[in-house]
Amino acid sequence: MTVRTLAPAMYDKVTTAVARDTGDRRTAALWIHAAGLARHAREHGRLPAGAQPPGPDGLRKSLEDLASCHPALAPLTDPQVLPVWDQPLGDAAWEILDDFWARHPVLEAEHRVDGYALGDTYQMLSEDARKGRALCQTPPWIARLLLRLSLEPAMEEWGPADVRMIDPACGTGHIAVAAFHRARVPPARGRRRSPAGDGHQAVERALATVAGVDLDPYAAALTAYRLLASCASILRISLDHVPGSWPVNVAAADSLLDGDEPLLRAGAYHACVANPPYITPRDAGVRDRVRAAYPQVAVGKYSLALPFTALMLECLAAPGGYVAQLTANAFMKREFGRRYVTEFLPRFDARWIIDTSGAYIPGHGTPTCILVHRARPPVGDTVTVIRGNRGEPRVPEDPARGLVWSAIEDAVDSRLARDRFQEGLERFQRGEVTSSE
Repeated sequence: MTVRTLAPAMYDKVTTAVARDTGDRRTAALWIHAAGLARHAREHGRLPAGAQPPGPDGLRKSLEDLASCHPALAPLTDPQVLPVWDQPLGDAAWEILDDFWARHPVLEAEHRVDGYALGDTYQMLSEDARKGRALCQTPPWIARLLLRLSLEPAMEEWGPADVRMIDPACGTGHIAVAAFHRARVPPARGRRRSPAGDGHQAVERALATVAGVDLDPYAAALTAYRLLASCASILRISLDHVPGSWPVNVAAADSLLDGDEPLLRAGAYHACVANPPYITPRDAGVRDRVRAAYPQVAVGKYSLALPFTALMLECLAAPGGYVAQLTANAFMKREFGRRYVTEFLPRFDARWIIDTSGAYIPGHGTPTCILVHRARPPVGDTVTVIRGNRGEPRVPEDPARGLVWSAIEDAVDSRLARDRFQEGLERFQRGEVTSSE
């Protein structure tokens, strides 16, 4: 995927300029991004053809058009989600905003457009989301590996038609959208071909597979847009032709504390995949509520990543479900992780521990690791560990092909190939397959 990216200073400059009119950077960021979203929908044919009226009124008309396409997009007309409905923007600020998108369009050079650049753009524009809620989007190559170690084996075990997946900290939808595409074309099992992924039935099935929840209502709405835009792009239709009855399982809620959200029902998911926030809650009341809800892991100055692990393993995952996450490795070194390591994690079936601290991950200044567990007591005595001995000698031009990340993927490939060979050999010895197969 080719995405046009800008230096952070460019986003800061336009946000500062528009904030002189709106009075605060949060509102300015939402105005700017909403204009980019509307332009994306128009220019990529996600809305019916027709010129957008000029100025803020034209933006609001485009958002109304989007909201009318599917019930999942209704939040785009909610003033509590987007202030464009009750906080006017002056002509001078609009000219700055409009010129920004005219010079730096949110375009992707792919036949199937899923709004990837929109997700990263929101992270860059919104200081409130980036610093206040630790929004840091998961790069596509990391999302692919997380899904390969969780959603793919879940589809093989439970079947593509029945499997369900959730990202309970979905942000703007990088993992959820990647999961949609993976579910649309499931991995082949044995010699059987994967079913076609471009028909209406396959697209609807993939959409039903994926769920996402996020604390940020605008990020959740953007995830819903990206999933629907993916459907429309694959089927080569505009958004208003996507059936309103098709499920878009995205909600704005506090995954850790909102027990009433239907998407957070216990035991509903065969795969839980996340890159949860690594921060400690700033609000003392929220900090104490999370500590009370997750006493085994929310200890001391805990990282939110630990309660998210507990949420996925103890609540969201079905028995035996796969839980994969990119997470900060601070729990391995600091006191708040002691109980997590010695008492909590040993209760579950650890499958993979991958040291990603040496890999270059844009936007991630925190050393990380990948953990993959199954929501069941430990099975066997083997855990696959990929250790990091060295970091990148220099910043790679393509992070997905960095030396460290490439070594990690090679090690995963080797282990999975070995496991497949071993499984096939054992089945052959049990007489379940013949040599001709």
